[in-house]
Amino acid sequence: MDYLQKIRSSVAAQVHSVAAQVNLALPGNPILREYTVGQQFASAGPGLCWKIFSATRNSTRQDVAVWIFEKKQMENWLKVKREEFPEVLKRGVSQLTRLMHPRILRVERALEESRDCFAFCTEPVFASLANCFNDFGNMPSTPKCLKDFSLESIEIRHGLFQLSEALAFLHNDTKMVHSNISPSSIIINKKGDWKLASFDFCIVGVVSTQDKVIFEIPNWSRNSISALCPDLDYVSPELVQGDTFDYSSDIFSLGMLAITCFNKGKSIMESQNSFACYRKMFENLRHSIPSILQNKNVPEELQEALSKCLNPAPEQRLPVIQFTKLKYFEHPLVKTLNFLDSRNALDVSQKIQFFKSLPNIIPQFPLRVQLQKIYPHLAGEFGTPILIPFILESVFIIVENCNSEEFVEEIMPSLVSVFPIQTPYQIGLLLLNKVDLFLKKMPTTSLKQHLIPLIFNSLSNESTKIQELCLMELPRLVKYIDREQMHTQFLPKLLRMVLEAKENKIRIETIACLSKLLNNLEPWMVADQLLPSLPKVNSKDPGVLMAVLDLYKLIFENDRFGISKEQCAKSVIPFLVSTSIEASLNLSNFNQFIDFIHCLLDKMTAEHKHYLGKLSASQEEQREVNNFIDYLNNGKVLEEIVSNEGSPIKQQQTAAGVSMDLGDLDFLVGGGTTKKNE
Repeated sequence: MDYLQKIRSSVAAQVHSVAAQVNLALPGNPILREYTVGQQFASAGPGLCWKIFSATRNSTRQDVAVWIFEKKQMENWLKVKREEFPEVLKRGVSQLTRLMHPRILRVERALEESRDCFAFCTEPVFASLANCFNDFGNMPSTPKCLKDFSLESIEIRHGLFQLSEALAFLHNDTKMVHSNISPSSIIINKKGDWKLASFDFCIVGVVSTQDKVIFEIPNWSRNSISALCPDLDYVSPELVQGDTFDYSSDIFSLGMLAITCFNKGKSIMESQNSFACYRKMFENLRHSIPSILQNKNVPEELQEALSKCLNPAPEQRLPVIQFTKLKYFEHPLVKTLNFLDSRNALDVSQKIQFFKSLPNIIPQFPLRVQLQKIYPHLAGEFGTPILIPFILESVFIIVENCNSEEFVEEIMPSLVSVFPIQTPYQIGLLLLNKVDLFLKKMPTTSLKQHLIPLIFNSLSNESTKIQELCLMELPRLVKYIDREQMHTQFLPKLLRMVLEAKENKIRIETIACLSKLLNNLEPWMVADQLLPSLPKVNSKDPGVLMAVLDLYKLIFENDRFGISKEQCAKSVIPFLVSTSIEASLNLSNFNQFIDFIHCLLDKMTAEHKHYLGKLSASQEEQREVNNFIDYLNNGKVLEEIVSNEGSPIKQQQTAAGVSMDLGDLDFLVGGGTTKKNE
């Protein structure tokens, strides 16, 4: 039995070891190790099978979107479908990864497969268009940002234009038909751009000997599992029927998608991905397109174009290039957004002219468009300081329109990068003019971290306008300055400005600023830093001198500070007396100086008399000095004088003797060099 037990234990140990090796050999998905994955916020792809999560790359802290397909979603599918569908997804992601275009969703990390999931990474995403149409399939809950969500007309207008550009790229440059233009394949990124994704059912054409592009008819399964074929609500009739097709199939899908956008996210087909239902509904649809366009809130200027896009005959449909040139897309707001999209191709002078006119246009955009589509482009130019003064006015318009939460999340992280920039000086000037706005929008920690350093650095700016603004705003911001900052940074800098500023106006305003800050200073700051600096003021300007006098008065009258009798006697009164007779001061100025000097003298006299009166009798006796002649007459001085041999000198009692000994005393202490009379 013991032998069997040993065998059993040995086998169990080996099994455990093998299991451990298998776990090491089959780790989790590599993407989930390379990225810190947050909450799911969107879904997309065929049947909304992809879950989209916010994520950050561990090595670079770059924000991305992680797309995850969990294989357990296929548990109840037929085996043939479980084998087929992963290949469809892998093909779609592979195509997406290879395509590089501003209107195609950008892949940041290629697809990785593990035992339980597929995963890949893209640029940051806001949502799929299906999610924006209140389709939250494969999601745990409705994201906060999509509750009561509806697209603005300018978002639809610009979004359709961006999709048409994506299709123009596919048709003209890659000879590809997407064949699944639908809300689940359209991704809205963090900047509000509509981007094409989900190339799972795309078809690449083959150029024939006659230079004609030929597309192979797809063999879609008609199984009830919807994810194994495109969304039939948007597929062209020739594709559903298995007929010959070309690029015009995507144009039909684009037209159907456009109507859905104007129809509050509801498709006019509702085929439930049934081929039989599709054919029946399309027969009813083909005869009622004009009335549908009128009843579904489609703009009149777009109705004729969409009617052509939805023509049952593929050859009668509008080519994608013509679609991009529709008058519908010539709207001034669309042109503005397109200009921003193409800004990298412009030179500095062109950008300056555009940014000068932008503040007049921005108020016409909805706030979400301002935050998503406009501000990111403005922030993208913060790396070019010469453009920043022309950009900030537009930025401030957006800041005023948004709430504090939107400001902190969408604007502040990039805007604060502008705060340390000193050149051109107009940057600081514009920022300082908006201190009120920052006080309303920024949290206290951010004010201390970003706004206070801006004020401190701007005090050294060569522009007097900027210095004046700083001095004006500083008293309002003092509550955000801690004691150490005031002691080591602000107070020394302000005192240097009082002593060294080139313009008397700045000196006066700095002294006025110090006067307003006085109640926020510690007594030791006033005693150790402020009072010792004022006598060093070297100016004859009456404005500066009177400002110094007023500051002295405020300190003198403040119960927390005051001026000690030692400071009065050794520095303050001597400085005020010498300053009072400056030729630049008039009689009124002189009288103010003299009146204050008398106040100081009276205070100093009263304090010192009180101090002396409190001395003990013994201390007073030690300080009493008798008449020197009395000492001499009593012979006491001579007893304290020692001869060169250390023996006492004989006392002389006569008046003549007194005079003679005074001469000896002077000679001994070095008081004179005259020889004695022999």
